[in-house]
This record gives sequence, C-alpha cells and structure tokens, in this order.
Amino acid sequence: MKTRVAIAGLGGAAERIHIPACREIPEIEIVGACDPDSHRRSTMAASLGPTPVFATCTEMLARCAPDMVIVGTPPDSHAEVTELALQSGVHVLCEKPFMPTLEVADRAIELARESNLLLRVNNQYRFMTIYRETRRRLRAGEFGRLFHVQCWQQMDHPPSKEANWRSRLTRYVLFEFATHALDLISYFYEGTPLAVNMFTPRCRPEFEADVVVAGILRYPEERIAVLNFNRVTEAPEKYLEMRLDCERASLRLSLGGVARLAVDWSRRAGRPVVRSGLVRGGQARAEAGGRTRVYAQAKTPEFATATAEHLRVFLGEMKQPRRQLDSALEAREILRTVFAGYESARTGETVRL
Repeated sequence: MKTRVAIAGLGGAAERIHIPACREIPEIEIVGACDPDSHRRSTMAASLGPTPVFATCTEMLARCAPDMVIVGTPPDSHAEVTELALQSGVHVLCEKPFMPTLEVADRAIELARESNLLLRVNNQYRFMTIYRETRRRLRAGEFGRLFHVQCWQQMDHPPSKEANWRSRLTRYVLFEFATHALDLISYFYEGTPLAVNMFTPRCRPEFEADVVVAGILRYPEERIAVLNFNRVTEAPEKYLEMRLDCERASLRLSLGGVARLAVDWSRRAGRPVVRSGLVRGGQARAEAGGRTRVYAQAKTPEFATATAEHLRVFLGEMKQPRRQLDSALEAREILRTVFAGYESARTGETVRL
C-alpha cells in the first residue's frame, strides 16, 4: 500500500523540490495539494494531472485523507498548517525555517509527541552527497579530529530581488538561509553551540533586513565555527562554501557550480598536463601536504533528490511503533541559535546557550 502524501503550498519549493522528490519514490502517491493563490493552483494543476488541488489545507485534509503532509507554505504559516495536520492525525514534513518562535516550535513538538506522530523538518542539505559522505568519513576518523569550520556565501541578492514571500522578510539571511549552514555545522560537530557572537551591520541602510551577517560560534571541546554571509556583494557568486579543518586534512565543500582548472606535472608524459572539470551540483575535496583530491561530488543539483532521500527516512520511521522527534528537536535548536544570533547582534554581546 502506498503512502498518501498531500502538499500544502504550491510555490517554487513544491514545483522544484517536493513534487519531483515524491515522484522519485514508488511507495508515495500524491493525493492532494493546496494553495490560497488561484494563479498558483491553476498553474500547478496542469503538472499535477488528476491530483485534486484545493484553496485551503482544511479542505485538502478532509477530502484527501493523507497519511502525511509536506508543509511548503511561507514560514509565517508553518505553525498553523503543521498544527492543523497533526490535529487531524497526519504526519508532517515541514520546510525550514521551522517556526517563527521557540514557543510555537515547542507547541508543535509536544502536539506531535502526544499524538505519536512524526514531525520532521526538511533541512535536506545533510542528505546531499558531498555532506553525507563528509560526515561518514569524519566519523570513520579518516581526517582526524574536526576543530574549525568556516562557512560563507556571497551574491548580489537582497530581498528586493526576491519575487515571493522572501521579499517581505526583515529577518532574512540568518533566519531564512543560514539555518542550512547551522544545521550542517551541527551535523558535522554532532552537537549544538555553547555561545554565539553575531553581527548584522547596516552596511546598506536602504535594506531593513539583515543582508550581511558575520559571526563566531563556540562548540564544546574547544571547537569553533565562523560564518560570513553577504547578499550585497559584487564578487563572483558562491552559493555555499565550507572549509573544515581537521587534524590531518583541510576539507573544501562547495555547493553549486564548481569549475576547476589545474596544471599538473605528468612524470609519464614529461610535461605539464592541464586538467579541467565542471560539476553543477557540488564537490568535496581534501587538501593535505600540498595535494588535493576530490572524494565526493554531484554532477547535478540535488535539492530534490536529497529531499527524496529524506522522505525515504521518513517512510522508514513511519513504520516504527513509537515515532521519534529528533529532527524537530534539532531544528528547534537551530532556531534557538538563530534567535540568539539576532539577540547578540542587537546587544553587541556574546549570547550563551
């Protein structure tokens, strides 16, 4: 018997990620979808075929009787849709950022616990090839102890260039995007930070939102992470770059298009040899002793396939008699770090967690 999945929210995430991810898994049947915007409903109805599309989540839940709902609505409605689904006895996969406040997150988690329902948050980057393989090798001890992480993004993309709900955000980079980076850092360190020192300077006063974010996070066992996100730079675009310094190697993880050109000396040919490559998904390489080797890469973007992998985990957990809430609790801790970051930026003080 297939798992009946309904999708709340038919924006870009549903079109590019949720629907393709569901269709990648034979055990899933999309039984319904909803969106309050009539234009999005009519646009997506064609691609969904015979799947019914509704204006409200309430009608979708009543008419389709799903086993699971994917919540891909804007963040300010995550709480309402998630609680409605849980109260209807339906498991939930919620997009990030999870909830607008910790109190609301706690309420949703408690509701899922009381109902013995799954509540997971789609921080799907950890299911991408380069990050999953890096975590596997770190746990195997291949590179030695990890003690320093750098993470950065650079692009010219303030809220005014957004064409959806993101254009209205005042909590922008740290709340909306940095949750991915913070989740990955905790994924690699296998823990949450002890203290946060964050800066969101008004470098461009015409923007109310945080378009430049820099900060330092301290983790247990004398480990740190350094963040630098800039959405108003003229530098070449870097979607997400990470540097992981370990005892025996430095790792470079690049998400997004990676073009490399290298000139190496070939002993066999007795001359320099030019090597080039282009991957559109991402690449992870280890650097040590002046040498670089690629140990993982994705030739194409994996946003949908990583979500499909997350859905497979979800389906496996649905079969367990007692549903775990680890994913929601981890997402709650990421939110706590984000809000601590904003508090640190506001006061100019280190916030201890």
